[in-house]
Amino acid sequence: MATRPAATGNRTHGPSVTVITVVRNARAQLERTLRSVAGQSYPRLEYVVIDGGSTDGTPDVIRKYGRHIDHRVSEPDRGISDAFNKGIRASSNTYLLLLNAGDTFLHNHALRDAAEELTWPIVAFEAVNAAGRGIGRAHYRPRSPRTLARLPHQATFVRRDVYARYGGYSLDFSVRMDYEFFARVVSSLEPKLVCRPLVRFDETGISSSLKHKYQFEREGHLVERRHFPGSSGRPHRIGKQLLLPGLWLLSRLATQYSNKFKLKIHV
Repeated sequence: MATRPAATGNRTHGPSVTVITVVRNARAQLERTLRSVAGQSYPRLEYVVIDGGSTDGTPDVIRKYGRHIDHRVSEPDRGISDAFNKGIRASSNTYLLLLNAGDTFLHNHALRDAAEELTWPIVAFEAVNAAGRGIGRAHYRPRSPRTLARLPHQATFVRRDVYARYGGYSLDFSVRMDYEFFARVVSSLEPKLVCRPLVRFDETGISSSLKHKYQFEREGHLVERRHFPGSSGRPHRIGKQLLLPGLWLLSRLATQYSNKFKLKIHV
């Protein structure tokens, strides 16, 4: 059993929670997350860390916080979806929360305060960036399955039986696996929305980077074709949304071609 800070107040009988962190070669980001989870005052907490075979010293950081971790795995995987699914299988508590490397709770009593809201199969809080800009409220307007599927996974508690019923994260998606999972679920199981922030998300994550923006938009389009074929608004926006990542991709290709051309000249 991992070591936890002493509980304060009388909120010691809420539902059990497992926090799952997946990571690969993100030592600095991971330590922020480990420190944040280790500081949580909620006693009914299990912590699972899945490392995809890091080579940058990440395993050393995991060992450093070992007494705060209930289950850890360090081995190659097939991507984020695979790591998420490993974490789910390794967990044992009622509610599961996927907190990626670099994401942190807003304060040490965040889980304790959130526990009283865990009365529904899916409970989504807000996530904020470093500037305090949140994902929530207007994020779900107009309210529909398509907008509700955009739940921030790092601030959304999913009850174990939801995964048993709907399955885990699809290996077909390398970036938008959370969007695809919630799109699969929310049409028949609407989430409970709690309009207050729970976590601060890392803006250097894969889904936030320009490098992966093209894949982010492409997979989002695939999710909507699969789960919301009758939704309006997306098709005429997809070109605009792909413009910036498309320009980045062209720039990368041009740079690679230029470097290859220079190499041939100097040979």
